[in-house]
Amino acid sequence: MIVPKLEKRKKNALGAPRGKRMVIFIDDLNMPKLETYGAQAPIELLRQYQDFGGLYDRETLKWVDIHDVILCAACGPPGGGRNATTPRLLRHFALFAIPAPSEYSLKHIFKSILNGYLVDFNQNVKSVGDGIVDAAVEIYLRMSAELLPTPTKSHYVFNLRDLSKCIQGVLQVKPESISDRDSLVRVFFHESLRVFHDRLINDEDKQYFHTMLSELATRLFSMQIEPTHFVTKPIIMGDFMKVGAPRNERLYEEITDYQKLRNILQDYQEDYNLQYNKNSKLVFFLDAIEHIARIARIIRQDRGNALLVGVGGTGKQSLTRLASHMCGYKCFQIELSRGYNYDAFHEDLKKLYDQAGPRNENTVFLFTDTQIVVEEFLEDINNILNSGEVPNLFDKQDEYERMIIGCRPGAKEAGIAENDREAIYTFFINRVRNNLHMVICMSPVGDSFRTRCRMFPSLVNCCTIDWFTTWPREALLSVARTSFEKYNWAKGEEFMIDALAQMCVEIHMSVTVKAKQLLTELRRHYYTTPTSYLELINLYLSMLNDKKKQIENAKARVERGLKKLLETNVLVDEMQAELVALEPQLKKKSDETAKLMETLAVDQEKADEVRRVVMEDEAVARVKAEETQAMKDDAQRDLNLALPAVEKANEAISRLSKEAITELRTFQTPPALVKLGMEAVCILFRKKPDWPSAKALLGDMGFLPSIKEYQKDSIPPEVLRDLKPYLEKPEFNIDAIKKASTACGNLVEWVIAIDLYAKVSKEVEPKRKRVAQAEKDLKEVMDQLKKKQQQLQSVEAKIKELQESYDHQVAEKKKLEISIMQTQSRLKRASKLTTALAEEQIRWKENINEFNEQMKTVTGNVFVSSACVAYYGAFPSQYRVELVDQWVEGCKTHKIPVLDNLAIVNVLADPFSIRQWVTQGLPRDDFST
Repeated sequence: MIVPKLEKRKKNALGAPRGKRMVIFIDDLNMPKLETYGAQAPIELLRQYQDFGGLYDRETLKWVDIHDVILCAACGPPGGGRNATTPRLLRHFALFAIPAPSEYSLKHIFKSILNGYLVDFNQNVKSVGDGIVDAAVEIYLRMSAELLPTPTKSHYVFNLRDLSKCIQGVLQVKPESISDRDSLVRVFFHESLRVFHDRLINDEDKQYFHTMLSELATRLFSMQIEPTHFVTKPIIMGDFMKVGAPRNERLYEEITDYQKLRNILQDYQEDYNLQYNKNSKLVFFLDAIEHIARIARIIRQDRGNALLVGVGGTGKQSLTRLASHMCGYKCFQIELSRGYNYDAFHEDLKKLYDQAGPRNENTVFLFTDTQIVVEEFLEDINNILNSGEVPNLFDKQDEYERMIIGCRPGAKEAGIAENDREAIYTFFINRVRNNLHMVICMSPVGDSFRTRCRMFPSLVNCCTIDWFTTWPREALLSVARTSFEKYNWAKGEEFMIDALAQMCVEIHMSVTVKAKQLLTELRRHYYTTPTSYLELINLYLSMLNDKKKQIENAKARVERGLKKLLETNVLVDEMQAELVALEPQLKKKSDETAKLMETLAVDQEKADEVRRVVMEDEAVARVKAEETQAMKDDAQRDLNLALPAVEKANEAISRLSKEAITELRTFQTPPALVKLGMEAVCILFRKKPDWPSAKALLGDMGFLPSIKEYQKDSIPPEVLRDLKPYLEKPEFNIDAIKKASTACGNLVEWVIAIDLYAKVSKEVEPKRKRVAQAEKDLKEVMDQLKKKQQQLQSVEAKIKELQESYDHQVAEKKKLEISIMQTQSRLKRASKLTTALAEEQIRWKENINEFNEQMKTVTGNVFVSSACVAYYGAFPSQYRVELVDQWVEGCKTHKIPVLDNLAIVNVLADPFSIRQWVTQGLPRDDFST
């Protein structure tokens, strides 16, 4: 921490900047802990510098001289964690004993401050300024003299910081919120309560302080205030009544409307849950409201730090988060993990310094004693509280530069030169001290709190202490009532809300009494914390639901079994009646099936005879059809011999064009072969066989279509006779004629093909007639066959209908037989079941009555059992019996239904589970179970 602030002079020498001298101030010089042999390592290191003018380098272990550096130290007298300082070090110092300021000096200082602030207030208000300072100094002196620290009150250490905080609190008010002198006096009482009263741990000390305030009110301010007034109507002040107002517009004022305050706190809680996605459900009883207002008052002040002391579960952390949100501050809390260590803690501190310094954001650092992994955490926190600076936090140059650069604009506005790095760093530290508010939560249980207060005095000196006492009866009752109101009680059970809430308070109080008895008799501490109380309520509500469901499910299961048993008895009677009714039906079905079988046999014989006749006729018709088809195929085969020639001729005719016909027609004196061919054509068309008739035929527009559509199957015999001489002539040759005229050659080719087809057709004609006669005969045969097939289909359809009727009758008969067999089997099994469960039926009815009785007392039984789970832990068996008896009597007093001889084993466990525990090694006694 010292070496980084020095400049290098030469190779093995450091010192203050050239031309300057450096003063190093060391506070609490005699605080270092003594080692085994009585030495103090930090003191020996300082003595080494004083004796030899230097130190050893920690890395190279070489000697380094230090020049132009002066040490200035301060310490208190030995005692209270401070040790005697060795004379070997003190001989290097000039000693000055600085006594505490006199009463006159204190009054003069603070009157100057307060009266200067009250200049803008009215004269009536300004008149009480001196009285407030006199009262504050008297309170400080009396508390310092009369409430001295003890092992159980190690934090009863009062110094001028407390007096300063008291006056600083009065300076928070503004003229518009103070209308008369009494209002300012109440502000002073409130601030003195917050500074001095809130750290007191028992009622005797608090009563002493209230009496002191009452005396001062009468003597200095002429006000009559009873000491109990500060308890029954506590003074609550804050600046959070205007939700969402910016900080400069908030007014620090007294709050007298408690209901309105509760509503506003509820609004803050809803906004907090919405903003941070939490599910906080705080109950704002008066004690919680006071603590919230106290925390908010502390952190709203510059350099305001709080030390919250109380056992676990009193709400320290929850109230701090809500108070931070009310002030518009960010609340930071470290997250412990498996590898969280001192370096990780330093990284979190760097984030906090970055928020509070360069970003200029008000931040609350919430730190609990359960997060103290190593005691060095508290060393750093002690330095933050005392000076604002953590040694070697920004050991890397770039981190240091980032802080300097971030604060340079703010430092410039404050009038600090941009190149004055030391001044900017001082500005950064001051801004961090103003914006970073430490809220440290600790438990007073054990010696840790006392030891830490002694080892780290800034926890007490630089923090405003708020001691969380046990919840008062009103708080316990309010929390319980609020929780029970949310439960869905049955109609007529609404009175349970108040009864159970009262009983919760009585149980908590009774355990507190037993804890004191345990300490007296067995010297064992047992702390009844709000956590146990909340566990009682939450455990009861969850167990009540589970137990009700368990009883209802068991009851429903037995009721279902009983219902099934009764239904089985009814079913047995029904099955017996059904058996009697089914036997006649089975006999009737058997007779109907036998008659139907006889009818089916007769009709089947008739159908077989018809089928035989039809099959014979089908064979005859098949032979006839084959013969006819053979004749038809033979005739067609003969025709097919002439068809290719005809088709070839038609193809030739299709190639003829009108131009070719016209060209042929233009012959005046045609060649002999052309004339011969055209005469043959004229004969086929029954025209005169000469050239004029041929020209006329060629000139006909329908000549070519008539050739294509020529009826070759009906050519008269005389035409074929007239055509024969032409065909026999040797010159009647297609190729020879085509040489004379292609068109005429094609026509001749067609004539020859037609003649050939006519000859073949003439030969085939008798075959055609035979085929026609055969087809006629076949048709007659097929018609007769079709009639017989229809007759057969009719007979077979009737047989099929009879068969289906028979199958249906057989199926019905079989179904009746199966039904009778199943009914007999079921009747046999049901009879065995009803006989075996006859005694169970009686037991099940008794079980249902027992379940009904359990449902009547389940509310009280589960409540007492939940209390046992929440509070039993540390008590011996005799204490447990006495507590249960007391709680059962209390339930009866509040009309909560409960069993007389209640055993939590029967409520919380079942015999099967207990048997398993015993098998696994649990002793059989009731205490272990």
